[in-house]
Amino acid sequence: MTASLPEHTVTYVDKYMISFYRLKALFSALAQFREINRNQEAVYRALISYRGREGCFPSHATLAAESGVSERTVRNALREARKRGWIDWTNERYGRRQSSNRYRFLISNDYINKVLSGIKRFKRKSAELSEFFRRQNLPGSPYYYIKKEAKRLWETVEGPSEKLTPWQRLYQENPEAALAQLQTS
Repeated sequence: MTASLPEHTVTYVDKYMISFYRLKALFSALAQFREINRNQEAVYRALISYRGREGCFPSHATLAAESGVSERTVRNALREARKRGWIDWTNERYGRRQSSNRYRFLISNDYINKVLSGIKRFKRKSAELSEFFRRQNLPGSPYYYIKKEAKRLWETVEGPSEKLTPWQRLYQENPEAALAQLQTS
């Protein structure tokens, strides 16, 4: 089934299947970097729990109940993940009614490795800064420097993606048109 998909929506199903635990670790790391909030992390982790070889099919209500947030928060989190290129979905319809959404993760192992190694560097650097402030008996807090270092490390991790979906390219070129297209779909 994945052979008929366009190149930008190819999932890593066969030998590139990303493990459940690596995806969970990725979203925990993104929450530590403060790139996603805790509600988004809960939604993504709930979505991961429904993941299978052909995608995942939970409803917004199911994701909301499992992650402990509202359906609106689920929709916003999914829209944000789609905008960042982490997931994609298609609406499955039978006749005139929508039967389900099929979600697919588009995250590569390289991206996960970059984020997780960034977290390791961040933890190492924050420990160094905390130790420095403790040894020097300096007034103030190391948290300003830790936050600054987290931002710098995230900028090295999050580089521009080479494979953008058509919607992402449209969003980069004309955000208003892309958002209008998203609202009509």
